Amino acid sequence: MRRTDPETGAARFHHSLFGRLALAAARAASGRDLRAAMIVALTACAAHPAIARADSLAAESPRIPEPMVFDLLRPLGARAGEREVNVLAVRPLRRGSTDWAPEFEYAYADGQSLELELPFENGRLTQVKFALQGTFGTGAGGRWIHGWQYIGQVERGSATFRNSLLYLSGYRFDARWSMLSMAGLRQVGLRQFGPTSLLLNHSVFYDVDPETVLGLEVNLRQDIAGDDRTRALVIPQIHRRLSELTSLQAGLGVEFRTNRDAGLVAALRLIREF
Repeated sequence: MRRTDPETGAARFHHSLFGRLALAAARAASGRDLRAAMIVALTACAAHPAIARADSLAAESPRIPEPMVFDLLRPLGARAGEREVNVLAVRPLRRGSTDWAPEFEYAYADGQSLELELPFENGRLTQVKFALQGTFGTGAGGRWIHGWQYIGQVERGSATFRNSLLYLSGYRFDARWSMLSMAGLRQVGLRQFGPTSLLLNHSVFYDVDPETVLGLEVNLRQDIAGDDRTRALVIPQIHRRLSELTSLQAGLGVEFRTNRDAGLVAALRLIREF
C-alpha cells in the first residue's frame, strides 16, 4: 500500500488551489470567524492532492488498532474500496438509557474514508452523523501515521448542528505496543457561533496475538466556550477477531461528568468488513 511522505509531498503551498484556500483560512481566522476557518481548513484538506490522496505514501503503513468508543472511519491509510458496517452500544450500568448506533464506513480512495452513522437512544433516532477522514502520510521509518477527521452532527427535531475537526496521530512502538491520539474542537451552530468544546482521545494498545488486542481508551470533552462542563470516559477494552471479516470489541469503564457521581459504563461493538 502506498503512503504519502510528509517530508517530500505533504506541504506544497505553491499549488494554486491549496494556496488560495490556506490564505482564505488565515483571513477567516484573523477575522475571528472560527466557524469559517474550520470549514475552509477542512476544504483545504480534502482538496489538496498531497493531503487528501495517499498516492505517494510509503509501501507499508503501521497497523494501529482503532479505539472502540471514538473510532476511526476505517484505519488511517486504508485502501480504496474497503468497507465496513458496525454497531456500537454504550450503557451506564447504574441508570440511564442505552445509546447505540449502526455505522457504514467506506474508503472511497487510498487514505480517504467517509462514514454515515445513525445514533439511537433506546428505540429513538436522535441524530444523523456524517464524517470524512483523510491521511496526511507516514514517518519515523513507517512507524508513525497521521491524518484528520471531520464530523457533522444534526440533531433530530431541531436545527442544532455540530461541527468537529480533529487531528489524528498513531504510532507503533514494536510488534506488541501501539497508540493513537486524537485532538480537536467541536463547535455548535452554523449561522451563529455557539458553544465550543475541546475533544481529546488517547488510546494505548497491546497485541496479545494476531486475533486479540487489549486497549485502554481515554476520552475527554471539555467545554471551553459556553457551558463549563467536563465529560471523561476511561474504558479498558478487548478486541477479538471472530473470523476473517468479523470482529467484536467489548469494554467496561468509568465515566466522569460535571455535577454527577462517577459511574460504570459498558460498551460493545460488533464489526463486519466486506
